[in-house]
Amino acid sequence: MPDYYDTATQLNEYLVFHYGNDASVLPWDFGPVKALGFHKRLVGWVDKSRLHTGCRALDLGCAVGRISFELVRACESVVGVDYSTTFVESAKKIKESGLVTFQLAREGNLSTSAQVRLPSDLVRERVSFCQGDAENLPVSLGKFDVIIMANLLDRVGHPRKVLSRLRDITRPGAQVIICSPFTWWDEFTEPEERLGGFIQEGKEVTSMDTVADLLEPDFHQTKIGDEPFLIRQHERKFFMSVACVGLWIRR
Repeated sequence: MPDYYDTATQLNEYLVFHYGNDASVLPWDFGPVKALGFHKRLVGWVDKSRLHTGCRALDLGCAVGRISFELVRACESVVGVDYSTTFVESAKKIKESGLVTFQLAREGNLSTSAQVRLPSDLVRERVSFCQGDAENLPVSLGKFDVIIMANLLDRVGHPRKVLSRLRDITRPGAQVIICSPFTWWDEFTEPEERLGGFIQEGKEVTSMDTVADLLEPDFHQTKIGDEPFLIRQHERKFFMSVACVGLWIRR
């Protein structure tokens, strides 16, 4: 995997994406407001009625950690794992201090400093972060009752390998939430390793269809939908994507 995310620019963009309030991310009232609050919305896919005392959650591809912290509202302990050392170290600092500091890029070298504090009901002590490869997770991580993989599958070299590990790291009844816009890039995933976006044997193959087929032996899909998200580059340029989201229950 390239060092695409281990840059100061990407780190700052993701801190704003994860922790910036709505006005910081989108300072215009005519923009795509429904794309704000992505991380909270995604954690809202967790079916709390299925959870039990002592449940564990894994935020696989956690970036700078917002979903990990939000999962504390539903789960007793949460582990966030990301390949980027820069992202993981930033998430650890946020856990320690409860504060997030970032720059709101305006134009060229102009920016505005901002700082936010995590809500007090997010019990940071119940979250841990570690650097790791989603394709080669250590057995020591144990098993989980909830796994969220947010925008990860199109950023790994071998997405099928990631999916093949899910049975080993989940307990029966566990919930797995997978979302991605499936923006396949050669820098991350070679064409022959992609899950969809091509024609095979005369049929169109979508990535989420392949995910469902690969998980079917061990997981039952209960829900599918779409979730938009917005990343601010500067105050006049934004990247909006729409992730396809699916919820599976371990058989």
